[in-house]
Amino acid sequence: MAALAPDDRRGAFPGITGWELQGKAVVVTGAGRGLGAAYARAVAAAGGGVVVNDIDSAPAESVVAEIRAAGGAAVAAVADVCDWRQAHELMDRCVASFGRLDGLINNAGIMRLGPIDRLSEGDWRASMEVNVLGTAFCGAHAARHMVRQGSGAILNVTSGSHAGDPEESAYGASKGAVASLTYAWAADLLGQGVRVNAISPLADTALTQQAREYSRLSEQAPRLEQVPAAEAMAPLAVYLLSDAAAAIAGQIVRFDGQRLSLLVHPAVLHPAVEHSSWSFRDFERIFDDHLAARSWPLGLAEAEARVVPAS
Repeated sequence: MAALAPDDRRGAFPGITGWELQGKAVVVTGAGRGLGAAYARAVAAAGGGVVVNDIDSAPAESVVAEIRAAGGAAVAAVADVCDWRQAHELMDRCVASFGRLDGLINNAGIMRLGPIDRLSEGDWRASMEVNVLGTAFCGAHAARHMVRQGSGAILNVTSGSHAGDPEESAYGASKGAVASLTYAWAADLLGQGVRVNAISPLADTALTQQAREYSRLSEQAPRLEQVPAAEAMAPLAVYLLSDAAAAIAGQIVRFDGQRLSLLVHPAVLHPAVEHSSWSFRDFERIFDDHLAARSWPLGLAEAEARVVPAS
């Protein structure tokens, strides 16, 4: 099934011409609603064929019908990304439908909220299985196709919560793992024509609504009250999948609808303090005299509090 020529597919995505992903085929996981649906519609608007994945058939079919009604090319694929075999079949479905696999947006994810002493075994297992294993399984199978093809782009979805937000340890840890996968895969696939990046989006979705409701029920200060619609994130995803971003790999791009920035990679702070023999008192002295002042704050810190306006 070939993507159609540019027409009215652009819809809610100003700036997309209909040619950015022309001739490419992309799998979007968790695409029956929210960010995933917005990514799928944007891929189609940019001229790409899209496999709309969801664990439920009805929302996936609804998004496919919407894309086709606008002149785009899409197929639905019901699959549980946490299942190794189903993740494999999902990538095969893209090749069978469009003849190739050029992009994967690893969007499927869940959120489990609560302090560490109240999270259940089920909360932990579900967070890791969907957010980490679902991302890993789809990425592994997509990479095999892309390496054989000699080209492709994987876009993972992480979150600033991986830097440490209160009562988001399960979610944050899973998204921290996604960040690590992004760095490692980019290194694994370097020089093979396959790029891996991640997006850290902030948009109005079912997860942000869940966070708001959790704050209300637990009588906490409101969170995520003013965030953009999911559609605002989609053109960035299209850009990172496109050939225009061919030089970008191993990066986590954060976007909140107004501010675009990069998350810093984990790094060893320099200068290090060297000493030939260490004692308890040496550690105490070095922390007091040097390291305490260089400690990073909890949460998502801004290494440089300077905003550069877009020209």
